[in-house]
Amino acid sequence: MKKDAVAYLNTKKKGDLAAQTAEVESYCKYRFRIVRLFHDHRANATPPEKRKGFTEMLEFCAANNCSHIIIYDLASLARDMDTGLATLRALNDQYTVYCVNNDFIGFRDEPELRREAIGNFIEYMDQYRENAKKAAPPASKKTKAAGKRPIGRPRALNDGQVEALLALRQAGTSISQICRMFDVSRSTVSKILADFPELKGEWKGGQRKSEE
Repeated sequence: MKKDAVAYLNTKKKGDLAAQTAEVESYCKYRFRIVRLFHDHRANATPPEKRKGFTEMLEFCAANNCSHIIIYDLASLARDMDTGLATLRALNDQYTVYCVNNDFIGFRDEPELRREAIGNFIEYMDQYRENAKKAAPPASKKTKAAGKRPIGRPRALNDGQVEALLALRQAGTSISQICRMFDVSRSTVSKILADFPELKGEWKGGQRKSEE
């Protein structure tokens, strides 16, 4: 029997809504009945709790006792990784969240186990964030005294973030999605993966087969 669910899409381009809606319908074909679809457009820089479509979705779920939420992918929750994880944590406390694209969580047919797996993933990422804070190099005395930023170009990602990036790539997350989650360019990700050829993918027809 299909479960009732809502879908939430946060799109960037004009044609994304139709394309992602079709993917949602295909994903739900045998598992879910979409009772309502909510949508925000070009709202990536706005925190989810301040988006019209997102807040309407939460209100609908609360009023109609709907416990299953389907999103396109984790990166579409928020542009900033910390905000995205915080949003996922809040959703996971009350609902079961499913991803149409790049779902590496598993347990699609077992809501309780899926929520537990999402909780474990968030805890895993939190550990890397804490390690990243501890590993961040202190500012030099000269910089502190002058009240200026350190000389030279700052690193795009610190050690903890690099470890988290590698973990996500090992879990099967695409390079495009990683770029959105960490707000970095493909060239930055490629440089990090240069020392890990097994995570870069194989060339096929002029493009890397496993990058997308």
